[in-house]
Amino acid sequence: MGKGKLYRSSSPVNPWGNRNLIADNAARTAGIKTFVNLADTEKKLKGYKGFKDSYYSSQKILLFNLNWKYQSEEFRRKLAKGISLMAQSQPPFLVHCDMGKDRAGFVCAILECLMGASVEEVTADYLVSFYNYFDIKPNTDEYRLVANNEIRPFLARAFGVKDISNVNLSAAAERYLLNISVSASDISALRRKLSSIP
Repeated sequence: MGKGKLYRSSSPVNPWGNRNLIADNAARTAGIKTFVNLADTEKKLKGYKGFKDSYYSSQKILLFNLNWKYQSEEFRRKLAKGISLMAQSQPPFLVHCDMGKDRAGFVCAILECLMGASVEEVTADYLVSFYNYFDIKPNTDEYRLVANNEIRPFLARAFGVKDISNVNLSAAAERYLLNISVSASDISALRRKLSSIP
């Protein structure tokens, strides 16, 4: 994956947790061109105090309005539509939900797999949120518990395998996206946009 192409954060506009202004300023610094909002409807988004004055509001916003049920038909349908919209948009992308942990963690994990990340890299990225929110440090029992009971099984179920340890994650992510009805041309376009190749 290209450096500076894909970011993940808590919501840059939802004031829950008091992280929105930090996330919005970080997005400005990173030059985010497309925000991938997994949580909100347009009405809810525009109702946040300070939305109109945010950096966020001046850029392209894709609204997915996803639930937390990764295996549900609704989740898969909305994700497919959103991924296709990402393929038509410009990086850098910032993917967020409310906390930036669950839905955003899962979607970014799929994209990281697609771009050739290893199991260890995907796990480490997902667990950054748990360090930031709950101070769960690498190489601890808590860290292994979250890795083995959240992101790895989530991806295994999505990819239709028992264990992701010895799976070609890029091919598995591509199959997953094709199975939820993302077109091959949109997958190729997104790969180019997330790549380090200009």
